[in-house]
Amino acid sequence: MAGGGFDIVSKFQDGGPVMWPILGLSVLAVAFTIERYIILFIQKAKLKPDKFLEALDASMRKNNGDKAKVADELEALCKKRGGVCADIMLEGLRKFKMVKGMNMGIFELKQWLNSAIEERARIALPQLESHMVFISIAATVAPLLGLFGTVVGMVQSFEVLASSAGGAKPDELAGGIAIALITTVGGLVVAMPSLIFFNMIKTSVENYVMLVEEAGVTLIDTLIS
Repeated sequence: MAGGGFDIVSKFQDGGPVMWPILGLSVLAVAFTIERYIILFIQKAKLKPDKFLEALDASMRKNNGDKAKVADELEALCKKRGGVCADIMLEGLRKFKMVKGMNMGIFELKQWLNSAIEERARIALPQLESHMVFISIAATVAPLLGLFGTVVGMVQSFEVLASSAGGAKPDELAGGIAIALITTVGGLVVAMPSLIFFNMIKTSVENYVMLVEEAGVTLIDTLIS
């Protein structure tokens, strides 16, 4: 304690050895939260679903509805920009180019193409969610470590009581109580934001993939009509 203020270093030390793995989990959660947000930002910046649809509309007008030329232009755009959205759209465009030799009705063709896009989206989703497991681990394990520290602290306090014939003084129990309380707080401080960020990132990924899939449906409806 310095000048009556809150000394986080001394509190950390009072929490005992259990605070170190809790600190490690906090570093892990922060690092992979930042990493996922950077990856998502980069992916969204490469080719946005709304920009792809704008390019689709512009290409249709430019080529007077010549869908073969439209598909070629969009394929070139996707290869140039890259990213998850481009990969999913490319799958639909590749399948579209195979349509000519197939004896299917419009409904069957749309269903086949949409299935291809959905399958590609299912492959892309785990790529965007990669490393999120480490944030989930931090959110799950940190409070358990806090609980472990609580048990260790209580055991330490009871040992002091048991070894003191005339009754333990409050300052003799303080060490164990400090470990119990500080580790509990430390575990919760790490777990709560980790859980919040995990769900925020997961929701952001799912919403992005949903927008890409919707763009894919619009692409198929435009090309197969």
